Amino acid sequence: MKPPALSVTLGGARKIEEALGGFVDDLEAGEAPIRQWSRDEVEALRLKRPAVSLWRVVAIQALAGMLLALVFWVLGGHRSNVVWSALYGAACVVVPGALFAHGMSRQVSAINAGAAVFGFMLWEFLKIGVAVIMLVAAVKVVPHLSWPAFLAALIVCIKLNWLALFMQGRVKKNVASDNR
Repeated sequence: MKPPALSVTLGGARKIEEALGGFVDDLEAGEAPIRQWSRDEVEALRLKRPAVSLWRVVAIQALAGMLLALVFWVLGGHRSNVVWSALYGAACVVVPGALFAHGMSRQVSAINAGAAVFGFMLWEFLKIGVAVIMLVAAVKVVPHLSWPAFLAALIVCIKLNWLALFMQGRVKKNVASDNR
């Protein structure tokens, strides 16, 4: 049994071509659809979308961890084990993140893309290793570990990466609207 043949009507082909915005014409004309950006175009993109500071993300996570520990101290009846559990949960995110930020900020902009990727991977693996060691050591480091406080601080600090990205976008939009 033969598989059914695919057929495209003339109207369907025109819709596809219109959706591609002349991309097919460029290919038929022998032009490459990808072009290299000029230095000015790259600089304009960098000014339009600056990179998110890793240190800002780490600072936001540390601040949130301390505030969460304060909330647990008030809600937990001033029990120190709940506070230390929340602080250690935040530290399990902040310390590896700070190690990664330190490593990436020391990395000189590599001429070789392979060296840049290797540096990123190295610091990322170190970050993961330190985080795993800290998580395993939590039971030994914090006496009478409060699992709800520990996990809540850990999860909140991990999720703050997205808040930092969101805030970076809001700051850029506000600055752009102020410059008008």
